[in-house]
Amino acid sequence: ARREFEQFHSQARRDNTTSILYVGAFVVTFIGIAYAAVPLYRLLCKRTGFMGTPKTEPVVRDIETLKPLDSHRKLQIKFAGQVSTMLDWSFKPEQRHVTVVPGETTLAFFKAYNNSDKPIVGVATYNVVPEQVAPYFNKIQCFCFDEQQLEPKEDIDMPVFFFIDPEFANDPLMDDITEITLSYTFFKASGR
Repeated sequence: ARREFEQFHSQARRDNTTSILYVGAFVVTFIGIAYAAVPLYRLLCKRTGFMGTPKTEPVVRDIETLKPLDSHRKLQIKFAGQVSTMLDWSFKPEQRHVTVVPGETTLAFFKAYNNSDKPIVGVATYNVVPEQVAPYFNKIQCFCFDEQQLEPKEDIDMPVFFFIDPEFANDPLMDDITEITLSYTFFKASGR
């Protein structure tokens, strides 16, 4: 009986050790997945325009595809800027809107101002409304996702260089779209 108990106890110990290793590997794997989720999500959004995120991936285009489609209806691009309550900044577009046609490159500016008496670092996120337009909204240059440090009472102009993909004109789901809003929200950079 004692020998059977020792064999049972030895087998139970091996099973427990194996179970602990599997659970440990499972936990480490999911921590790794959680850690990688944000960068992978950003990459997905940038490449596909998912959830109203404009494409920012470089696209190889020849001179023909970047010509404005002057025969296409005009699109009004509106701009909006918000600031998190945790960030003592003012942030607004320098122009309320611009009028463009697909394929036309456009430069717009936002102005940020640090209202506080200390340096503050902020980070902007952006969105495009209506969401179905996002795959056609291409930003060539932007300040989003880059940390921006403003000294006390400093203001800065922040450029956004963009175009609406000429393929917009060929998509029947875009036929009713005449207004597009590009919106930015500034947050205080984490750990700063």
